[in-house]
Amino acid sequence: MQADTRPGHKSHQLESITGSTYFANKAQHDAEIPNTSNLELLARARQATGFVNGSDVNPFKRLATEQLNLIAHDEGGPFTINERRAAWEALQTIASPAVSSTQPLPNNGREIMISRLFGGREPPVAQPPATLYNIAQKSSDFLNLDDRSLISDMYAYAQAEGAALEYVDRLIKSLSTYRNYSDGRQLGNGNIGHYDADGYKVSYEFKPEDRAIASRILNSAAINSTRIDQGFLRYVLDPGHGAFMNVGGLPFLERMVSKLSSEGADQPRLGSEFAAFDNAVFEDHIVRTTHKDTRLPPSKALSGVTNGVWALTELGKAQGYRLDKRTGVLSKSDNAVDEQTSQVSVPKYSKRTLLDILQGGRDQPPIRYMGPGNLFKFLRSVR
Repeated sequence: MQADTRPGHKSHQLESITGSTYFANKAQHDAEIPNTSNLELLARARQATGFVNGSDVNPFKRLATEQLNLIAHDEGGPFTINERRAAWEALQTIASPAVSSTQPLPNNGREIMISRLFGGREPPVAQPPATLYNIAQKSSDFLNLDDRSLISDMYAYAQAEGAALEYVDRLIKSLSTYRNYSDGRQLGNGNIGHYDADGYKVSYEFKPEDRAIASRILNSAAINSTRIDQGFLRYVLDPGHGAFMNVGGLPFLERMVSKLSSEGADQPRLGSEFAAFDNAVFEDHIVRTTHKDTRLPPSKALSGVTNGVWALTELGKAQGYRLDKRTGVLSKSDNAVDEQTSQVSVPKYSKRTLLDILQGGRDQPPIRYMGPGNLFKFLRSVR
């Protein structure tokens, strides 16, 4: 696609670079190039696209306010949409003293992302898998450059629509965890091999309203063109995973999938239901079923209840589990893992993945695997 070279005219409408249509057609804007053979102009357009996607500096940052206004309003002129957007964003950073003293908040989506996710300083992209050596690293560090560009646009759109930014936070927390744990490959599925403390099989399902939303997303045309990673969508819309991340977030996710797709321009504005953030309650969205017809043999149970008191079995103790006696939730003991890995050299195992471990070997490398017990710990952290 090429930008029109007709003489620009000043327009008072900035909808094409600030409204919902800009984000809906982002992929098209990123592919736009000026209709010129001038190498400097072509480079400037590429730089503007890099800037709005978070990978370059603003080519217009040194221009005066009047020049920025001309570029931002030059609808139908020689500037690409992303160049106009870059000029508009440069304008947002030029505030009068009265405004700057009362409005310290970020002015665009990228600034919002850096502030909310990274505390004001964006780190380089961290590489999975999750191991004992990067356990203290924030999951958001594992978001790739495409993720960060997408997230910036989500924040900008949510702010422009008057939505609570916590809805974006919740969705991004799930995407961050997905990236951190090797696109979910290190995370267990709550519907596969999950048993309660009495040895009965347990499964999870969305409640009817959320189940209907998940079905609509998975069967929509929008999922084929949305900028949100399809692998992540199919992962989080599987109740075996969705029961433990993004709980209560499906209505907002559905709106983002559509808005950030080729159908985005036809989508209605975000409604007032997103104006104030409502913390999700697990029981309002997830059905947990205990299957009394399927039970592990006592010899394979990790814990049990005796006289109303939860306790680990000998097998559970031997395998290094610990038990929350109040809830009966199992988790792997970090101490047990540390003891097993204390003699392992970092260079030898730091790049091994969960699949390497499952294939066997005498030594136990310092991989982090989130099984059902750890998933419950994660669930409590996202409420």
